[in-house]
Amino acid sequence: MYNGIGLTTPRGTGTSGHVVRNASALKPSQKHRRIERKERAPKPVDPSILEHERKRQVEIKCLFLQDELEEQGLEEAEVERRVGVLRQQLLSNLETASLPEAKLRSFETQRVRERKEKENERFARAMRIDKEHVEGEAFDPGAG
Repeated sequence: MYNGIGLTTPRGTGTSGHVVRNASALKPSQKHRRIERKERAPKPVDPSILEHERKRQVEIKCLFLQDELEEQGLEEAEVERRVGVLRQQLLSNLETASLPEAKLRSFETQRVRERKEKENERFARAMRIDKEHVEGEAFDPGAG
């Protein structure tokens, strides 16, 4: 036992009885850093992701219409024509369309991308890879 902490005797416990400090406890200075990280404003969402989500929603609506028309027993040429008309209408209104569900999904995608970027930065620091590093430069005989 050390300062009242630990076992009086390690016999029968399957441990050595060695007392170690709790490394998971946060120090007061670390708590402030965690709060500051949470208060940061989110990064803006990539517009190409939002555009892709809007186009995806258009295709989903077209597929629903196609299934509906095929169940009614219409000919394939007529089904394709009607779906094409709907697709053109929806794509012409693509910029003004507001898709809240798509925005939520894109934020999730954005968070995943940010997490991956942080992971890559940590790995680069661990491997001591310089930020100006050019991939494949080591194999170029003319490079410095």
